[in-house]
Amino acid sequence: MKKRPVFLVLLALLALAACNNNLDKVFDGITRIEFNEAILRTNAVGRTYSVTSLPNSTTGGATTTAQLNLVGQQRSTESTVRVLVDPNGTTASASSYTLSNGGNVTIPANSSFGSLTMTVGRATSSTAATGTVVLVIDSTSADFTPSQNYKRLGYSFRQ
Repeated sequence: MKKRPVFLVLLALLALAACNNNLDKVFDGITRIEFNEAILRTNAVGRTYSVTSLPNSTTGGATTTAQLNLVGQQRSTESTVRVLVDPNGTTASASSYTLSNGGNVTIPANSSFGSLTMTVGRATSSTAATGTVVLVIDSTSADFTPSQNYKRLGYSFRQ
């Protein structure tokens, strides 16, 4: 019976130590950029990124918007992030889709995200082959690095 009070004292000390209310911490690590959708979805089978199906048809195309997150301290000036089409995994023809602003995404000053719009054309037939576009965040910027786990995002659609 003497072990119970010792256990309660240890539990109380642990609870007090866990109550650190210092919320004035400033992030000063490496700034990273990531696709928000890649965080929310599970990876496709056999791939290190998610692939979302877009609902285009013979009567209409489809538009989707991918959000890019700034993981780090917000900037007082706008930042430009370049998104490229990854040739390793892209099977769709380049004429079947377009990226807004040529793939350049602006993250406004004092903000934590920017948006990239991709538009796909109408399918050539209801039995047309499915193509995939894999987007990847450019890693050549000196201002940030892409998050290694969330730097790719895929979309599939009928061509």
